[in-house]
Amino acid sequence: MENFKKLIVAVTLILFSQNVFAAALEIVDVKRNIPLAETEPVYKDFYIKVSSKSDLKKNQVVKATRKIIVKDTMMKAVGDFTTTVGLLKVIQVSDTIAVAREFKLIPRDSEAMIDQIGIMVGDEIDTTESFTDTSHPVKTSEVPAQELKKQLEKKDEVPTEKTAAATSPEDI
Repeated sequence: MENFKKLIVAVTLILFSQNVFAAALEIVDVKRNIPLAETEPVYKDFYIKVSSKSDLKKNQVVKATRKIIVKDTMMKAVGDFTTTVGLLKVIQVSDTIAVAREFKLIPRDSEAMIDQIGIMVGDEIDTTESFTDTSHPVKTSEVPAQELKKQLEKKDEVPTEKTAAATSPEDI
């Protein structure tokens, strides 16, 4: 009977700890499209592992944070802290995965330096201070084709035999 009580207590503690210490929201994958033209936007999707009790919603802007472990010269850990890397906007939510896109990177002017710039796999999601963004996405490249062609023509050209031997624009 005593062993049965211990078993009941152990099972109760395990179930309670699973509810209290729910898994943190964490970035598990990052995917990027490959634009085929300079006018196509570049998208970077961050896949976030969520639990069934997650309260993430579409258009919610959340913080991506990273735990920094500080080591001394002997590579012994002396402490750690968490810093905000950037903000992500949730674009899709399912039962187990949420997809978010970069909303804003936090400048390092007032934050601690980090080894890897940008949001990456392993960063955790903090929903405190989150907000809903209702603005529509802005295309990253809305340059008309004629302007783009002019910009490309202004770039340095590859020298040919004729242009390499020329000493002035009139020689060409």
